[in-house]
Amino acid sequence: MRPTSRIGPRLLGATVGAAAFFFAVAAPAAALPGPLVRTDNGPNPQVELHSYCAAPGQTGHLADGTTVYCSPVSGSDTFAWSYYSEPLPMDPNTINYNCDSGSCAYPDGSQVPLEQRCGIQCGEPPTPGDVDNHMNNSRR
Repeated sequence: MRPTSRIGPRLLGATVGAAAFFFAVAAPAAALPGPLVRTDNGPNPQVELHSYCAAPGQTGHLADGTTVYCSPVSGSDTFAWSYYSEPLPMDPNTINYNCDSGSCAYPDGSQVPLEQRCGIQCGEPPTPGDVDNHMNNSRR
């Protein structure tokens, strides 16, 4: 009967070892918090493109995650969320024309001259100045 008396301690040791391994692996995973959910606006709040903001230099993000910047509006003391940090040539909230993916037109259907458009910063098709400025800046 001697051989069976050794099985008991081995079985007990294996059981204790398995339990220790289970708790070492499973318990920390169960204690991990779930995904971080931000309940405040934090330093990079979700904003609406072109809505007014408090001061230049702030960054925010759109619902799709795109980073936007609080940019000064040229010739005024206001600031608006824009794709770029450079000053906006005009207040995008007061533009009296509409744009689609290819062009911008006044309500009467006439085309808006390039020099009177806000361009990429206002969510419009790019103007030649937009393309040139941002292509050159990306090469620096």
